Amino acid sequence: MTRTVQQLFDLTGKTALVTGGSRGLGLQMAQALGEAGARIMLSSRKAANLEAAAAALQAQGIDAQWV
Repeated sequence: MTRTVQQLFDLTGKTALVTGGSRGLGLQMAQALGEAGARIMLSSRKAANLEAAAAALQAQGIDAQWV
């Protein structure tokens, strides 16, 4: 039985904590994990950047929050 990439990397029901997730590579990883079905929790040093990143992910239909 052949599986699709989405089936192999299905993260539905999982939560991913992404440190440094407000920009750059961290934000890209958060987006990829969210697209795979994970809930995303972002962490970084600057609250304003985290708010913007979470809003951008939410606009894409990804369940994202920040701390």
